[in-house]
Amino acid sequence: MTKKPYEVLLERVKESDITPNNKAGLIEFLENEHPGDVLFTKWTNPPIIENAKGNKVYDVDGKEYIDCIAGMSAMNIGHCDPRIAETMKDQYLNSLDNWFDFPTPQRLKLVQRLIDITPGDYRKKVRLALSGSDAVENAIRLARYHTKKQTIVCFYGGYHGQSTATMGLTGAGSMHRWYNPMPSADHNIERFPYPYCYRCPYGREEGSCNMECVKAIDNLMASGQTSMGNPMSGVQNVAAMIVEPCQSSAGYIVPPTEFLAELRKLADKYGFLLIFDEIQTGMGRTGKMFACEHSGVAPDLLLIGKALGAGVPMSAVVGRAEIFEDCGPGFICSTYAGYSLGCAVANKVLDIFEEDQLVERCAAAGRYVEEKLAALIEKHTLVGSYSIRGIFFGVEFVKDRDAKEPAIKETAELVDNMKDAGLLAQLNGYYNNRISFIPPINVSDSDVDDIFDIFDAEITKIEEKFGYK
Repeated sequence: MTKKPYEVLLERVKESDITPNNKAGLIEFLENEHPGDVLFTKWTNPPIIENAKGNKVYDVDGKEYIDCIAGMSAMNIGHCDPRIAETMKDQYLNSLDNWFDFPTPQRLKLVQRLIDITPGDYRKKVRLALSGSDAVENAIRLARYHTKKQTIVCFYGGYHGQSTATMGLTGAGSMHRWYNPMPSADHNIERFPYPYCYRCPYGREEGSCNMECVKAIDNLMASGQTSMGNPMSGVQNVAAMIVEPCQSSAGYIVPPTEFLAELRKLADKYGFLLIFDEIQTGMGRTGKMFACEHSGVAPDLLLIGKALGAGVPMSAVVGRAEIFEDCGPGFICSTYAGYSLGCAVANKVLDIFEEDQLVERCAAAGRYVEEKLAALIEKHTLVGSYSIRGIFFGVEFVKDRDAKEPAIKETAELVDNMKDAGLLAQLNGYYNNRISFIPPINVSDSDVDDIFDIFDAEITKIEEKFGYK
């Protein structure tokens, strides 16, 4: 009889030589919880984290790690900031915890601040939510209702959530296998290749593509032989296009700067809404408050999440006011959306961004990281390419730079070895041959040195083991 996935994992953990409390915790997790969580896709045997401070986390056996995951970019300001703790205590004890999905002073304050900090010189409105998937669902629902169209255009490699309503927009095949019995996840979805320039899907050389990735969409939308419409007959079925300004789950892929501007032209040409999913790339992560600002492009709807709540669930949809104004009372409601405690935390997060000049610090740290990456690729033949914007960077490993054959086994072993050496980063990429780094955005040059000291040394060990010169 074929073993179930959790049984295979449980056997692996029991046979491992990991430290005792980590082993006991993983066994308990696999025996008592849903085994489909993402942690076993990142390391062979992930650590059980108990404590954290700043850019460091500590497992249940007391081992210290440099955190280059930061809750998948939720902890941009670092772990356990006392200013957030004080805000939560004061709000809960002396003010208001939750008052359903109703306006409160903290909510009204946060909404105005989100209107002020997001790109776009048009009149805006906001819908607060709890998670990234929540924000995506709200945006798609708003777009379809406003345009009276159904089709959503998205990109392979994109990650927009795993709920039944958002899974069709997420490009991960290993996730889709669990949704195959649910056709609603893929209903009215059209997908296109993202500009992953190191491996151009259209066979062009990096830097000379002439934006084939956008032209391909334009060519098909101009025809009458797709579900997106038939301009020759005056038919347009697309409600919106949703895109990450830089792809996250796919390996921290940074597209050409002009990509978003070309998509803006496409949206205006065919009359659909443009949605930027900034759930990971927003809140200062790329050295701008929002990644789309690097391209000087404003979407019709912008999605914020993760780092907005600094560890508590918070997200938001911000966009053109007219999109929201078609909706009547009861169109969207959620018990905790816009809850006062979360809004108070989000307001304090925005205060901290201003007080600590976090966006400027992230941009400066990113420039230093780029110097380190340039030296790394010169030193190591295993490193095929890297992409970076601010403190958002991914490194791709290949067996041969000319053939670009993914070094899959080497990368998996490398990320495990980095963990053992005290550096947590995530394994991902189109071919599981990329390692991505998202530490808190307030990292110092000394923090960056610590990261690359371990990263460099562990790459050297892998190259020696596998015979790279």
